[in-house]
Amino acid sequence: MKTRSLVTVTTMLLCTLAMLGCGKRETPEEHLARLRRAHDIVPTGATTTFDAEGYPRLVVDLRVTNQSAERLDHLTVMVRVVSSDGVERLNVPVTLDLSATRPGVGVQIAALVDNYGLADDDQVFVDVLNDLGPEELRALPEFADIPQ
Repeated sequence: MKTRSLVTVTTMLLCTLAMLGCGKRETPEEHLARLRRAHDIVPTGATTTFDAEGYPRLVVDLRVTNQSAERLDHLTVMVRVVSSDGVERLNVPVTLDLSATRPGVGVQIAALVDNYGLADDDQVFVDVLNDLGPEELRALPEFADIPQ
């Protein structure tokens, strides 16, 4: 009888520990938010180029490092341009193609914005928005990269 009670108590204890170890499963939205937070973005330069028809294109050189052990093939960032008097002249999302990158290795990538030319005194900022809700995360192109 004592042996049976001991086996029952031990089994219950092991089951409880196993359930505690599993924890809550990460949702696809939480997974994407975690991977987005793991990316460091440093703008290293910006210039305006012109296509054959004379339309401007803003080219922002970025140093991107994924601090996670997992790959993310695409990353949407916000490119902002602010004039010297503090007026925001541009605020657009740009999706970067990171499919050729590896986690932990920094790479140089260009963010491209068509039909925009920099003024001499413009400042360029690039941010990964990390305070997005589940619906906003599902609307990002990189959400398709996350296993469902």
